[in-house]
Amino acid sequence: MVKRKNPDQLLLRLPSGLKDRIRMAAESRGRSLSGEIVRVLEREYPEPWPLDTRVRELATLMSALRKVRGHEGAIDALTVEVLETVEAIANGRVPDIDDEVRKRVREALDDWFVERAENEQNRHDSFADDEEPYRGGPSSGSSIDLDDESGDK
Repeated sequence: MVKRKNPDQLLLRLPSGLKDRIRMAAESRGRSLSGEIVRVLEREYPEPWPLDTRVRELATLMSALRKVRGHEGAIDALTVEVLETVEAIANGRVPDIDDEVRKRVREALDDWFVERAENEQNRHDSFADDEEPYRGGPSSGSSIDLDDESGDK
């Protein structure tokens, strides 16, 4: 039995000629033979995404997309579809998702709604701070008495 330093090492038998083809591809990409094999395996067998992490990433993307100008209709439609899908996962409409994952998605979605509301409030507050208060017209001392029906001042 061969003892290995790294438990993730693998002795691999390749069909004739495959090692040479992989080496040529690796050299053309500036990689080692091992690096090229890992790259191809990672592409074929990507690391699973935890659903709640992906939901957070989608929420961030949706927020960014809402800021893009010129394609509002398409972006709004995409945003609605993504949001409906995530809400369906959180609310149990999408089958085959266990309760723990559904709970984490619900929490992530709730966090996103709170963050979105805070952002809207901050944007509103920022807009309100930028506005000058109405001072009654061009001269600073002018005012209108709304109770005076004659229009006299």
